[in-house]
Amino acid sequence: MDRALAPEIRRRRIARVVITTVVAIAAIAFSFAATVQWLRPSIRRADIQTARVERGNVDATLQASGTIVPAVEQVVSSPIEARVLRIIRRPGDRVRAGDELLALDTSQAQLDLDRLSGTVAQKESEIEQLRLKLEDTLASLEASIEQKKLDREIFRYKADQNAKLLKAGLVSEQDNMAAATAAKKADIEQTQLEQALARAKSTGNAQLSAASAELTTIRKERDESQRQLQLAMMHADRDGIVTSIVSDTGATIRKGDIVARIADLSSFRVDATMSDVHASQLAIGMPVRVRIDDATTIAGTITSIEPRIDSGVVKFHADLDGRSIDKLRNNLRADVFVITGRRANVLRIKRGSLGQSEFEDVYVVRGNKLVRTNVHWGFAGEDAIEPLSGLREGDEVVISEMKDYAGVNELRLK
Repeated sequence: MDRALAPEIRRRRIARVVITTVVAIAAIAFSFAATVQWLRPSIRRADIQTARVERGNVDATLQASGTIVPAVEQVVSSPIEARVLRIIRRPGDRVRAGDELLALDTSQAQLDLDRLSGTVAQKESEIEQLRLKLEDTLASLEASIEQKKLDREIFRYKADQNAKLLKAGLVSEQDNMAAATAAKKADIEQTQLEQALARAKSTGNAQLSAASAELTTIRKERDESQRQLQLAMMHADRDGIVTSIVSDTGATIRKGDIVARIADLSSFRVDATMSDVHASQLAIGMPVRVRIDDATTIAGTITSIEPRIDSGVVKFHADLDGRSIDKLRNNLRADVFVITGRRANVLRIKRGSLGQSEFEDVYVVRGNKLVRTNVHWGFAGEDAIEPLSGLREGDEVVISEMKDYAGVNELRLK
């Protein structure tokens, strides 16, 4: 016959079962909690970049691509068609005004100048001969007029005497009429000579004027030929740096061809292009910032905007405030940011990868978690962006790329 267990033994057995059950439940709960924690997405703090929301100024900017070019560049073109004899300067050489750049074969230009000089001398001789001939003609006519004046006076005197003698009955009517006719004929001849003299003067002066005008034209052609020949010596007109020059000795260049460029590297400007979508927002006088590298940014001002849009691109030009900065180089590529607006003392945050759209989901650090938050952006610049809603001053926001976690509302921060 079995005996009942002692109460102490039953209590120990019950306690053992309770303890075992509690431990098992605790182990299951711990395993479940660990599994849930392990399944939640996480990210290491070292793998992200964050920035804090603060107050300050924000500039709204439009980004463009720019090229640094000299503010002043002289283009040297050939005034004649000639062959390159030798190249004296090379790209990168520093030159002063008057220095020879290259030598051209100017023999044909010299022949043209000599021909025009001979034509000028010939025309001057012809004018001198014409002048002498005119003077001789005028002198002959003037002498004839003087002689005709004497003859006229004699005939007039005889006519007057015959008229008096006719009254006295000493000469016949026929003789008196003959004397009067001779006097009248002398008057007509004198008048004709005087008119011939006037016509000779007028004709001679017209011939001299025409010859002088022709001579002036030929002299201008000669002077222009001489000037072109002088220009063909290919001298620099200003101090500067040779940026380009004809490279082949013996090459034939045509009249008007560019043979060299000389840049004044003491001052620069930027030629920039951007999408024509933003063309309506550009205006002359707008400030710009030109970023040469991560450590160098130069301020400037838009001076001109080209009216023609080519292949969906608008081009504009800006003068730089720091024109003589040492880092500037001809044809250096640079990022140009056109400042279209400015807000002072507003919330701002370092831009990073933010601001891809007006409304955007970002991750904000909340304790040891990253919480997905929708933000409405305002002014956006190249370095900072303005949050209009969704963020507060002091919030720590992830500014690095987070596309791999699209749709995840929370991330564990390790």
